[in-house]
Amino acid sequence: MSLDKELTALEEQGWAAISVGDGGFYRRLVTDRTVCVEPDGLQTGWELADDIDASKSPFDDYKLEDVKVLPLGDAAALITYRAVVRLSQADFTFQLYMTSVYERAGEEWKLLFHQQTPVKESEDG
Repeated sequence: MSLDKELTALEEQGWAAISVGDGGFYRRLVTDRTVCVEPDGLQTGWELADDIDASKSPFDDYKLEDVKVLPLGDAAALITYRAVVRLSQADFTFQLYMTSVYERAGEEWKLLFHQQTPVKESEDG
């Protein structure tokens, strides 16, 4: 499988895990070094997984657009994209710019860094 497809599939699996409150998915990906930059502050990867466990996401649907993957040497890569998310309880869609940095550990990828940045309303059309 190509690097682009492999990391896109990981991000898709992450969104699916969030949609059902499965923090365990992220516990398998994060390390003690993982840093997450969220709109409301910094978190460790473990805190991210705990937050996912704590509540089921309200979104019905999502799609990843403008996906770009940048290799960072032989054992690391960055993936960035725009996530378009539709909320289940309202007729509302929002968008986020997402960036994740992964490092290969044996046959697995580990999440080292993750950032979410809300798209300004004027940018999301």
